[in-house]
Amino acid sequence: MNQQVFKRIHKIELPIPFPLRTTNVYFIDDSPKTLIDAGIKTEASYHALKKGLNLIGYDLNSIERILITHGHIDHYGQAKKLSSFSGAPIYIHSKEYGRIRSFIHSLGFIKSILLRNGAPEVFVNEAIQYMESAQIMADSLDEAFFLEDGDPILFKSMVWKTVHCPGHSPGLICFHWPEEKILFTGDHLLKEITPNPILSVAEYHPPFRYPSLKDYLASLEKIERLDLSLLLPGHGEEIFEVRSLIQKIFAHHKERMDHILFSLSKSEKTPFEITNDLFPGVPPFEIFLGISEVVGHLGILKEKGIVRVTEKAAKDYYSLKP
Repeated sequence: MNQQVFKRIHKIELPIPFPLRTTNVYFIDDSPKTLIDAGIKTEASYHALKKGLNLIGYDLNSIERILITHGHIDHYGQAKKLSSFSGAPIYIHSKEYGRIRSFIHSLGFIKSILLRNGAPEVFVNEAIQYMESAQIMADSLDEAFFLEDGDPILFKSMVWKTVHCPGHSPGLICFHWPEEKILFTGDHLLKEITPNPILSVAEYHPPFRYPSLKDYLASLEKIERLDLSLLLPGHGEEIFEVRSLIQKIFAHHKERMDHILFSLSKSEKTPFEITNDLFPGVPPFEIFLGISEVVGHLGILKEKGIVRVTEKAAKDYYSLKP
């Protein structure tokens, strides 16, 4: 990426009270002045963004448009607040807008899904309480414009494209600058961490399907087909070795699937029991993330005819097919 391009893109790291510690937002110095992701809604995040903009000669009122990669609180949490100051319209995928608007009301359904996958009620209650309490760090979005796959994002001197990459979240979108071979990836691709395909369901009635991982792997293939030289992620450092990172993620999930098959070779198990085999001793919220990944793999294995699922006492048990 040439120096002139670098001058248009300003990365600002905002603090978050989670293990990743910071979220990257990007200020694009072209008309309309655009902020990619908004960070979490805390005083520390707000002041870090304000300071970051001041250092490059701008302020919060300079923001003319806000693009949100996906509806997790560390990426959209203070978008509404920033929009109220600057008047900047917010753009997001329609699926993410719907999830944000209905999140609190969906917690009961999330609880029932975790219980069905074998998690003990005490763990489930802790996870739900954590998710509910975290919502104080995000404002819901009252108004937003929707971006769908392939939609152009117009600037004065360039045109980007919206790339829908479901998996980590159903409506996650990346922003592609074809001329410079740059992709803003949100949490779809990170340098040091394999993104977790968060638990979601395709239909709200039995038999439940969990397509998150399958969608995520398909989205990786979609990105692999693009001509890219630089990825700018939502956390951590920029990524130059695009194809090698994607191949590393494919290998990681192949290895994880082998571990799940080994776990099932001993006996039939719930996804919670498999999660404990893979990630022993993790806290309740990370159990939620672990179950998310495990049921994603189990869904693929079931589709391939390698495993079967049996319902017992309102819980799903998986076993290898003979």
